[in-house]
Amino acid sequence: MNYNASMKHYITDDIAGKTSNLNPHKIIEEVLKDLKKNMETLAYSLDNEPVISSIKSNSFSKSLTAIYILQSSLDFEAGEEIATNLFNIYEFCKTGIIKGFTQRKSKLVYDAIPPIDEILDGWKQIKR
Repeated sequence: MNYNASMKHYITDDIAGKTSNLNPHKIIEEVLKDLKKNMETLAYSLDNEPVISSIKSNSFSKSLTAIYILQSSLDFEAGEEIATNLFNIYEFCKTGIIKGFTQRKSKLVYDAIPPIDEILDGWKQIKR
C-alpha cells in the first residue's frame, strides 16, 4: 500500500472529522496525536483486556498504520539527517508496538510513547 492510499484510508477512518480541512502539517500533527492515543490504549489494554480483544487489535492496527504514514511522509531529499533520525525513532516505536503486542508486554509499548510525545511537542512548535 502506498503513502497516498494509506493516508486516504487512515483519514477516512477515525480522524476524518479532525483532518478534512487541514493542511499537511496539521494532518501530521493529528496522526501523531492519534498514534500516541492508540499506543496508550494498546499498552493499557495489554494489561487489562482479555488475550483476544478488539480494542487491543484496533489500537495495534491503527498504531502501525500511523507509523507507516509518518515514515512515508518523510522527505529524505530536503533533510536527510532529520528524516533518517525520525525514521529510526519510528522504527523503534514500531518494534516496541509489535513486540509488546505479540509478547503481551505493555512496558515495551509504554517505553515507545515518550519519543512520540517529544516529536509531537516539537511538531506543535513549528509554525505553518
